[in-house]
Amino acid sequence: MLSPTHNGGKRRGAGRPRRLTLEAIVDAACELEPSELGMASIASRLKVGVATLYGYVDGREHLLRLIAERKGQIEPIVDRGQSWQAILREHAASLYQTAIEWPELVSRIMQGGVFGQEEALYLEHLAELLCARGFSPGRVLDVYYGINQVILGAVVTDTYLRAARAAGGHDTLLRQYLTTQPGAALPNLRQALEQNPTPAVLADYQQAAERFIEQCQPDQPQPPNNLTE
Repeated sequence: MLSPTHNGGKRRGAGRPRRLTLEAIVDAACELEPSELGMASIASRLKVGVATLYGYVDGREHLLRLIAERKGQIEPIVDRGQSWQAILREHAASLYQTAIEWPELVSRIMQGGVFGQEEALYLEHLAELLCARGFSPGRVLDVYYGINQVILGAVVTDTYLRAARAAGGHDTLLRQYLTTQPGAALPNLRQALEQNPTPAVLADYQQAAERFIEQCQPDQPQPPNNLTE
């Protein structure tokens, strides 16, 4: 969480409104849809000039990074004596929900713009939980980034399906394409579409997560301390 007094290391100018803070700017930006996000729209929302915002942020890209850090935060997992499998399921569910609520997070991750103090602290805590259940710190990184790839892939698929619904659905898009092709073309795709027009795996992050978890194993056997699923 950004503290109310944090302003990215910039000094307050003599003519800068005292009520404005970096946190207030990020708050206002988070309330806007990604398509509406811009320095002018944020300035209008805060009733300040655009030039005033540049006293706190370097520009839109800097602001997007701050938004990603804010919206990308996941609450630390509480140690309730649950198994490492249950911990990974909790992490998967939190990451999926966070990314679904703010799809822009995925593009920011692709640009490498979201790793900061909050994620470092979250990862340190996750490592502590998993190490107590037999994982080495190095193995934790494999598991963390591995399951993140699975979940973010599911988020991309879910976002695609939502867009496809506006055109009648995933299978409708495929059928529309196939109608433009000769009858003998793409026979396997045509048969696949008839047999399975809407694959159950689409947008079901839990199936993908479970397959990943089944392949994971700690470096050491789990200590017999009544860990629960």
